[in-house]
Amino acid sequence: MYYLRLFLLLGSILAIGACTEDDDDAMQEPSLNLPSAISGTSHLLECSFANTAAPHPVGQEANFNFGNDGSLSIDFDPSAANGNEVNVSSGSQVGNEFVWEDAAGGYKYALSTTSDDSLNEVNVFDLQDNFLNQWTPKSNSVANLQLITNLQGSYTVQSTNGGSHSRGSFIINADGSIDFDDGIVFNPSDYALITDRLNVLDAIFIDMQPWPDEPYPRLELFVDPNDQGKLIQAIYRQNYPGSGSIELNF
Repeated sequence: MYYLRLFLLLGSILAIGACTEDDDDAMQEPSLNLPSAISGTSHLLECSFANTAAPHPVGQEANFNFGNDGSLSIDFDPSAANGNEVNVSSGSQVGNEFVWEDAAGGYKYALSTTSDDSLNEVNVFDLQDNFLNQWTPKSNSVANLQLITNLQGSYTVQSTNGGSHSRGSFIINADGSIDFDDGIVFNPSDYALITDRLNVLDAIFIDMQPWPDEPYPRLELFVDPNDQGKLIQAIYRQNYPGSGSIELNF
């Protein structure tokens, strides 16, 4: 009888442990699997619709960042360079949309995509599902522009290699335009492709129009590997992939 009771007790303990493990697994939410064309990208969007009680007016611009881990962060004031106002670590797929709920902020953000999985729009709802705002790609925006605006500032040129630099300063403006030197200025409308190589080369590559037709102007921005918010070098290649470049060190 003693062994029978011991056997039953051990069976109960194992059953409880199994249920607890199953409950823990059920509580773990998988990360949101965003389309490859969206995952890990940043987009400058413009508010194109504002309903009654909407938090943002038509015409406002904001940077939407869709993380590789399924997170969403939004900078509603990019020119202020004061960080993101919204940070949501995870979302869910609802039908054909990807939805993030910012419970603390009181809003839901629903991303819809086009037939080729590129960004279509982001709609904003309150927690009662009342439609408030719509954000759409700005006509002259280019993916990953925030990588450049994050480095906004004026940099003093410490040394120059491969060419000359007359002014002694290099400037990145809040809108992402770059003033390389007197007479050498680039605007976001010039950018054909912004490539994120921060995790591999500590660099951002900016290929200009007429990319992909060669040759084309190219800027390469390099950051401190220990501080990716600190720009340490900029290289201007006038006729990439041909020879010739001006290298600025800060």
